[in-house]
Amino acid sequence: MSEVLETLSPGWHAALAEAWEAYLHGSYPIGACVVDANGQVLARGRNRLGEPRSVEGGFIAGHDLAHAEINALLNLAATPRPECYGWTVLTTVEPCPQCAGAIAMSGIRGMAYAAPDPWAGCTRLLTDDPYVSRKRMRVGRAPGEVQRVVLRLKAHALWEEERAAGERNVLDSFAAHSSEDVAFAGQLYRSGALLALRERGASLEEALAVLA
Repeated sequence: MSEVLETLSPGWHAALAEAWEAYLHGSYPIGACVVDANGQVLARGRNRLGEPRSVEGGFIAGHDLAHAEINALLNLAATPRPECYGWTVLTTVEPCPQCAGAIAMSGIRGMAYAAPDPWAGCTRLLTDDPYVSRKRMRVGRAPGEVQRVVLRLKAHALWEEERAAGERNVLDSFAAHSSEDVAFAGQLYRSGALLALRERGASLEEALAVLA
């Protein structure tokens, strides 16, 4: 996995780092960043739903709006036109309707994601909606290895959440997309290996070694 990390763009490395940081803080493991046309990271954000409520310091936490993409957008100093048309939001999980809409209305014209979200993903808003489609949004995907580890990390969080709640609604939707990765995440959850890494605040590199 270290070789994969070495070949990652700064943007995808930043998004993965934010996703792991979100998980370390008790939130869904989703991270995002904004990169310019040259791939330089301009802003970063993570999911903060599990953190104490706050709307200060350039991010939202403990609120239904506290998604990774929203926090990355809020972290931008400005979105100058037409320069920002060449920027891209990179996010580890397919955006929900809220985040897809925020990206579309931000002035940024590019979005790429790693893991699909068969439960709440709404990429179609960027391509199929009559109003948004006129913006000619660019929609892309992360490298394959990034897609795989992100899906396993997200599924691991769902195993943890839904097993405690005694239900599998969201997890089953992910399993229908990739049963192999969801099963892998289930074995990882039962082993306690990733939970132990979170407990001691392990590095992203250590987490990815387990997820790979």
